[in-house]
Amino acid sequence: MNRPVAFVLALLAAGCSSPAPEAPKGLSPVEGVVYRPAEGAVIDLYRPGADLRGPPLTQLGPLGPTGAFAIELPPGEYLAVARQRLSGDETGPVREGDLKTDPVPFRVEAGKPLRLDLKTFVKEGNPKAPLGEEPAWKTGITGRLLDPEGQPVAGLRLHVYDHVQMSERPKFVSAKTGPDGRYSLQLPQGGTYYLCARDKYGGPPKVGDLYGRYDQGTVEPSALVVPEGTTVDGVDITVHTVW
Repeated sequence: MNRPVAFVLALLAAGCSSPAPEAPKGLSPVEGVVYRPAEGAVIDLYRPGADLRGPPLTQLGPLGPTGAFAIELPPGEYLAVARQRLSGDETGPVREGDLKTDPVPFRVEAGKPLRLDLKTFVKEGNPKAPLGEEPAWKTGITGRLLDPEGQPVAGLRLHVYDHVQMSERPKFVSAKTGPDGRYSLQLPQGGTYYLCARDKYGGPPKVGDLYGRYDQGTVEPSALVVPEGTTVDGVDITVHTVW
């Protein structure tokens, strides 16, 4: 994820009680605690008006057992959202049983330290599992997610985009594959889509992740045309470990 050069992170180690270091000129220290405490939580910082489901301005964490954090920020308006996913993922949708906070707005003023404590609550219900799927939709894609030897891979999701760059958050995401590697994803309408399969949600693939694109031997991802009211079957994707 891109971070402005001005950001200097200073995460507190677990159980550390030392004060935040003195901020360089133009930056102000912000420190606090995510309550339960939320060990393993991450804090995403956004600008007001940003899509809170998209990439944050910067991310802190995972936090230690105390839930304490510290960061130095330039003056301005921000929103903080803390999330602790039972899956251990640092990105992706918040599901039933996960901890999260409401978006907390705060203002950083030059040279003024700020205390920011965040209180989490447990998400109840999971109406968007899998994301974007509606039983009434009559258009869809099905297939298998395979390893390089052609064997099915469990625990992967199909990600569907409407642009070839596949740089924003996906429009639709399937449920995780089972042992047979099969997925089935319903869509609200037909169209031209670009597909990838991966074991993580959100952000670019990292070393060790499983990732694969739908392509027909092209440099760019291949477009898949899905006619309205039709389920396109046999759309298989091979995934590789990212190195």
